[in-house]
Amino acid sequence: MLLMRPVNLGDVDDLARLASIAGEGLTSLPEDREALSCNIELAVASFQRTVPDPSDYFMLVLEDTETQRVVGTSAVYARTGNRQAFYAYRIMSVTHYSHSLDTEIRSSLLHLTNDYTDSSEVGTLFLDPAYRGNGHWLSRSRYLLMAQFPERFAPDVIAELRGWFDDQGVSPFWEAIGSKFFAMSYSEADRLCGIGSNQFITELMPKYPIYTNLLPEAAEAVMGKPHDATRRAMDLLLAEGFQYENMIDIFDGGPLVRANVAQIKSVQQAAIGEVYETAAMDGVQTLVANRLLSNFRVILTNARLEDGRVGLSREAMAALEVTAGDQVITIPGRLAEATD
Repeated sequence: MLLMRPVNLGDVDDLARLASIAGEGLTSLPEDREALSCNIELAVASFQRTVPDPSDYFMLVLEDTETQRVVGTSAVYARTGNRQAFYAYRIMSVTHYSHSLDTEIRSSLLHLTNDYTDSSEVGTLFLDPAYRGNGHWLSRSRYLLMAQFPERFAPDVIAELRGWFDDQGVSPFWEAIGSKFFAMSYSEADRLCGIGSNQFITELMPKYPIYTNLLPEAAEAVMGKPHDATRRAMDLLLAEGFQYENMIDIFDGGPLVRANVAQIKSVQQAAIGEVYETAAMDGVQTLVANRLLSNFRVILTNARLEDGRVGLSREAMAALEVTAGDQVITIPGRLAEATD
């Protein structure tokens, strides 16, 4: 069985393995054991807190209970800009008109902004390739957490996706801008952000808008374009109701998307029911979570849904650590728009 649960201190080896598979660009899953350990410690503390804190970081892991290995990750930051400034580029249209030449020139500007500061953020989404096909509920488990504990999160939530790289692992956007101002490789800049050290952005990033028609065509072409390996994640976000608002990552030009938490489809579909045990497995495929923050657990299973009651097998109840009469929260096993 596959089980979503809060990360714990014993998961660092599995997370280090996943980070090595993920490679560059997934800043929140750095290939640095010390940074991973710090993230885990923060997440453990966040799940245990009884009072909301802006620094909360809720990291969930997907465990294969047969092998007891962590095979996926998914997380929510309570507030962006809490531990370090949150920067993005807004793509803005600009028009210049010459009356003497009767000529109109249209172009775009990259404007450095903190517009998404104090939003919540979903991220750290990664799945071991051997478990492909489970990404849809790995992603949606976060929304069950947000639906149950809205006081822990901001009204708006964003997601930042990896930008496009070529077959040689080169980011055209980075080469056009970041490499010119930071005097370091993309790998080093990404590593520094991953370990929570992005003060250099404030110190070195150009403060004035950048005309995109001054950039190489290859850099312009990938603004707002997700990495090939991230396109599926973006499709899932858009299916949930997230929208792209011409905001991109300052390093690789990847898209940022935003939604109102209350308008996310999985949050709207969430329903609370009382558990009863059933031996039958002919129910509807359902995403089911218990009602605990400190011991939050989610499974994808067949369930009988009827009049505020949820029929689960004994195995499913044990995985969720619930008994008959306890409450659980459910959403349909798959969005109609989301297919693998």
